[in-house]
Amino acid sequence: MPMGKAGRRYAQAAPGDTARNPIQPTPPRGLRRQFPTKLFSAQTLVHYSLHFLFPAVLALVFFPLMWQTAYLIMLATMLMDLDHLLAKPIFDPLRCSIGYHPLHSFYAVPIYALLLLLPATQIVAVGLLFHLFTDTVDCLWNFSHCQECYLSSRIYALRNWVRKLLGREGVE
Repeated sequence: MPMGKAGRRYAQAAPGDTARNPIQPTPPRGLRRQFPTKLFSAQTLVHYSLHFLFPAVLALVFFPLMWQTAYLIMLATMLMDLDHLLAKPIFDPLRCSIGYHPLHSFYAVPIYALLLLLPATQIVAVGLLFHLFTDTVDCLWNFSHCQECYLSSRIYALRNWVRKLLGREGVE
């Protein structure tokens, strides 16, 4: 084994090393470095449970006679996430998809709601609207620890537009 200075096998901590220094260095600017995502975080578990498991509950409650088919159709509505392919980067864990991607836009929501009126498209409508609800929960979770994410989101812009429309722009 190669030996370091003075016959040491392992490098010694220098005065400015973070291993010895209790004060962590300031991370570089940029939210992606400040809030790294964890594969098995509570947020990820809730998000994907709402996407994959809870639609089975919805299918059992709203479409009990054909719940298996309803569940598969609701899972198929996750194809709406193909609109993420239009974004750069394709996946950004801190980006709120609501209002950002075309199929997650504020213009699409009323169309999905209208689909509830047609019996042939009710299952698809429930799947699409619940998908948007799930993504909204994820956005709110991100906003709880990332103020800049909230301030740069389309949800915040919509909130301000509605407040201005109602004449409450000065109220916080």
